[in-house]
Amino acid sequence: MNWQFQTAAPDALMLVLEERIDLQVNRAIQRLARELADHTAVQEVVPSYHTLLIYYDVLEVNEKQLRHLLEPVVKALLAAPDEVTPQQSSVHTIAVCYHPEVAADLEAVAAATDLSVEAVAELHSGTTYHVYALGFAPGFAYLGDVPEQLRLPRHSTPRQKVPKGSVAIAGQQTAIYPRTSPGGWQLIGRAVQWPELQAGDRVRFEPISLAEFRRMNDQESSNG
Repeated sequence: MNWQFQTAAPDALMLVLEERIDLQVNRAIQRLARELADHTAVQEVVPSYHTLLIYYDVLEVNEKQLRHLLEPVVKALLAAPDEVTPQQSSVHTIAVCYHPEVAADLEAVAAATDLSVEAVAELHSGTTYHVYALGFAPGFAYLGDVPEQLRLPRHSTPRQKVPKGSVAIAGQQTAIYPRTSPGGWQLIGRAVQWPELQAGDRVRFEPISLAEFRRMNDQESSNG
């Protein structure tokens, strides 16, 4: 697996693997993040799809020294790509209502993919997703990979207001909007409750009826 270091900031180094959204590449990044986080020269690591941002103490080590320290570690970890396996990550099941009343793009997605609304829900909920990265907004987790038949581009003009809990797709990714915010992804469902997700976690979506969604939403509102 190809890789390189890049200068990211006066106190940060970026490790870059092959530039693509790929499960094996991301698992390698997660593994490197776990290993390098405990290195004495490292203060913090921030994993993403195919990159690992490494912060270090400039009073303890300079960039050249850090590269020299980390290169053999990275080479050793990536020497046998077949041994890069998923960590013992958390698996979360999240209830989602796939209904046009709470998912503005569901019918359009069904039409664009030549599927019924029920088939869209079945396809989307029939996959176990990998959390590739966190970003865009606090709590926003990028999940993949969406089944091929459901891969549609994001809207050319984002909505100004996407409801909290909206389950959306864009290309090979899917996500839950953690709060009401602007957004351009295709909205196909709505969740009421979900855990705080971490990079490397796995997620499954469980379809629920509109009546069950309303019940859960009312309960959440009364508790809030």
